[in-house]
Amino acid sequence: MTDTQYDYTPMIPAEHWTMISGFVRHTVREAAPLTAYSEKQLYPAAARLALWAWQTASLPLEADVVFSAPVIDRFSAEGLLQYTNAGRNTMRARLRRMADVLLGPDKDPDRHRPMGKSDPSAPYTQRDVSALRSWAASQGSEERRSSAGALLALGLGAGLAGKEIVGLRVADIEQDELGILVQVRGASARAVPVLRDWEQPLADRLSGAHNDTWAFRNGQEGGNPNLITDFVSRSYGRVNLQARRMRATWLVHHIAAGTPLVPLLRAAGLQSPEALGRFMRFVPAETDCETARRSLVSWTGADRDTRQEL
Repeated sequence: MTDTQYDYTPMIPAEHWTMISGFVRHTVREAAPLTAYSEKQLYPAAARLALWAWQTASLPLEADVVFSAPVIDRFSAEGLLQYTNAGRNTMRARLRRMADVLLGPDKDPDRHRPMGKSDPSAPYTQRDVSALRSWAASQGSEERRSSAGALLALGLGAGLAGKEIVGLRVADIEQDELGILVQVRGASARAVPVLRDWEQPLADRLSGAHNDTWAFRNGQEGGNPNLITDFVSRSYGRVNLQARRMRATWLVHHIAAGTPLVPLLRAAGLQSPEALGRFMRFVPAETDCETARRSLVSWTGADRDTRQEL
């Protein structure tokens, strides 16, 4: 079998490979003939990048998004933590060469378009969420039940990405008279108020825990990008649990609830409202027209004064 027909076998769960395989195969087979690398050399780099972009960064699987320079650089820094510096440089070099071919001479390799035409992750339904709660409660040990509850609370109650959930420590969770606040560290540092319905699992995690304990999975070593997948695959009961779908559920809830735009963008770690547009298809149609109209025309006195000054 020639390199151009290389049969790649990924070391990731089959259900995840199903979601990204078409994109990976297309980009590798298009780029390989025009690079110094074989398909066998490009497949691992492209597959890891696509999995991270789809599962962790919630990006559309489009070449000009996934292979943009900022995405490749961010992936190299955040998605290859288990690699040595030399290994990261090798992977990044292969991805950048693929980008040169895929984006073409008329494309700006530094242009980062975070949202695109591909479908966003569908949010979980209420029935799905009930099933996830039951799954968490059914785990075989107190630590697994507590971790499963924290996983759901951080995803469905705070909209954190998978990497953010894995990297969170108990010390990053605060409880006060207003509820529970999660302090996200790293490139998208922010404070995220947790939805009321999901406060209890995190309050339970806080109870009696040391500050250096991981919020999800005590005893983990940190930096394992597949920790959530491993936990779910080895858990009691089959469940379709993805961090990106939990985040989508959280976003759609806030859009439908009329959460003010600026606080929502900041809590979500998003830079522009365009990122929310992809989820509008999942927002239920407003049935109470009178309530909708009142919300659109209601101005506080301060707002009216400000409007008159403009």
